[in-house]
Amino acid sequence: MAIDPQIARMLERIDAVAGDAPPTERLSPVEARRSMAAVLPLLNEHAPAVARVEDRTLPGPAGPIAARFYDPGTAAPSPAIVFIHGGGWVLCDLDSHDGVCRELAQRSGLKVVSIGYRLAPEHPFPAPVEDCVAAVRWLAARGDDWGIDPGRLVIAGDSAGANLSLATLLALRDAGERPLRGAALVYGVFAPDHDTPSHLAYGGDNRYFLSTAEMEWFWGHYVPAGTDRRTPLAAPLYADLAGLPPLYLTAAEYDCLRTDSEQLAYRLALAGQPHEFRLWRGMIHACLHMAGNVEAMRTEIDHLAAFLHRQATA
Repeated sequence: MAIDPQIARMLERIDAVAGDAPPTERLSPVEARRSMAAVLPLLNEHAPAVARVEDRTLPGPAGPIAARFYDPGTAAPSPAIVFIHGGGWVLCDLDSHDGVCRELAQRSGLKVVSIGYRLAPEHPFPAPVEDCVAAVRWLAARGDDWGIDPGRLVIAGDSAGANLSLATLLALRDAGERPLRGAALVYGVFAPDHDTPSHLAYGGDNRYFLSTAEMEWFWGHYVPAGTDRRTPLAAPLYADLAGLPPLYLTAAEYDCLRTDSEQLAYRLALAGQPHEFRLWRGMIHACLHMAGNVEAMRTEIDHLAAFLHRQATA
């Protein structure tokens, strides 16, 4: 189908704000973060109110990890979503995904803990994975300190955050730990392969918000030279996928990462791994941020939130 008209309008507004700024792959990480900050008000527009939002910290392998706690008003102790933000492992933070977390908390009825993991290239692979694993372990052991039921945790992430969410599940499984009851992986990047059908169809330029050249830039900063990009915790598509909790995968139709999710769904099926896959027709990368202006996305977030609620409360 054609791009959703409300998505097309959002792209026009983003282009107007970006002006003649160079594409991300021509910028340094510091410059790219500054450029991204300019469009954040659009990406958080019309975010819903939540009963309580607090900035907190939890212990990590290299010092405190920033976290933002969202409570929709549920009685304690209650289930919670651990949310891992996207941004190519280089960009974004707790503020960039504030609107997304508010939507998830309100629509799922679950508490949300957004994790501010260390970013590349200052902290390349595996540092972001280590922070996410440490955050889940702490919440599984001490979540009741925050009014969270430590036995009823799920995880969710978008783009690079979906990659880190799946890597976290794999690392915990390999350590003999299963503290998470399910995961939602939203238009994730799961492999460093850029000759896929969706990269060839939609990655040639920035017209769909994300390009192949930008993904190469992200991978170059995340996985240091000399490190195998296909190591399973960096590229979970190449991991053993058995023994995981149920997964909910989504892909946007006009996204150069679409094939990543389609291939992951295929490999999960081969492994006999419980999962659901949903293609978001007419959507682009980063559409999760646009629910305040895109009616179809509000319906999709409802489906995603319902899955997380079922898994957390089963």
